[in-house]
Amino acid sequence: MEASIDSIAGTIRRSLNFPERTKGHGFSEEIHEGSFEEIVCKDEDREEGRGVPLSAIDGGSCTVLRTPTMAIVLNRVYCNKFIGMEKGNFVERFSFLSKTEIATKGGKVFFDTQIVPQEGEFTLGALQIDSEDPEFKVGKARGDLGRAISMARRFCEWSFVRRALRSSARFIVMDGSLQTGFPGESELANVIYGEVESAGVKLSGLSKNTTIFTEEGFPVAGFANELARKRGFGKWLLSLGRNDEWAHRAEVYLAKLHEGADRPYRLDVFEGITREDLEGLVCALQSNSRYFAFPGYPYALIDAHTYGRVQEEEAMHIRDQILDRLDLEDARKLEQVERALAGHDILDELG
Repeated sequence: MEASIDSIAGTIRRSLNFPERTKGHGFSEEIHEGSFEEIVCKDEDREEGRGVPLSAIDGGSCTVLRTPTMAIVLNRVYCNKFIGMEKGNFVERFSFLSKTEIATKGGKVFFDTQIVPQEGEFTLGALQIDSEDPEFKVGKARGDLGRAISMARRFCEWSFVRRALRSSARFIVMDGSLQTGFPGESELANVIYGEVESAGVKLSGLSKNTTIFTEEGFPVAGFANELARKRGFGKWLLSLGRNDEWAHRAEVYLAKLHEGADRPYRLDVFEGITREDLEGLVCALQSNSRYFAFPGYPYALIDAHTYGRVQEEEAMHIRDQILDRLDLEDARKLEQVERALAGHDILDELG
């Protein structure tokens, strides 16, 4: 036992033996001590005496019921407007049920998703995905229901950028990356990019977590944070460059937005941003990242997470309403087919 623990400790030690310079795996920019830019915002990047407006988008989901061939999910997407740490009078929220079920046509297996609005007004069309679509498959296996049910919210988040444009914010930041991975998602992103560009607004995505690694296999965020510590930077920006596997038509950065932050965050920025606009974006995020309980993470995204989240009680209330409309025999059959997915939950309850 001691020898095995020693071996594991040795492996961890080697994984922390960072090189002096490297690149993110597949990325274009080299990372070394001279790559960092210290974030210095002049008078908080003021525009005519006022802070720079920023709009954030996030969403949440909770399963109402699920069988091996069908799922009903309660989804919500939300956007806001902030100037510094001050919340503006603009918010938009859309809640909807997505009903995804397996359909067979001509020997092929599809996932059909219907949208049922619950709160707010927003147009989101039905989705139909071929389970053998190369963009939907996982390796050699056809895409499954679990992957299909997350598409509706993701497409809604992209489309909700149009609502965020109504805020008159100069910058829009989505929760998560600008990576695309579903059939039709890149095409939708391209349309949204065009509309944002026409409006003169800059779109970005900020991720709470990142799994990007270096060419040698080191975690890039930890490696960068260690290099920046040696330079003595409290707030900094680091370009990783382009990588189409990790982000769709976007430059990828790491950004530490507050001296008290314990980590940097991945920041994706739509391609072609000017130096002036990049500095404006970073300063707008920095001035919004002063919440004492989570320094360095934009409060606009905390707000969007809070009001975009779906509580389990909400989903269970809808489930109860559905069950109330079924007769006893149908309710029994539904419970029976749901059991096919409940084995792991029973084991957890056994302790």
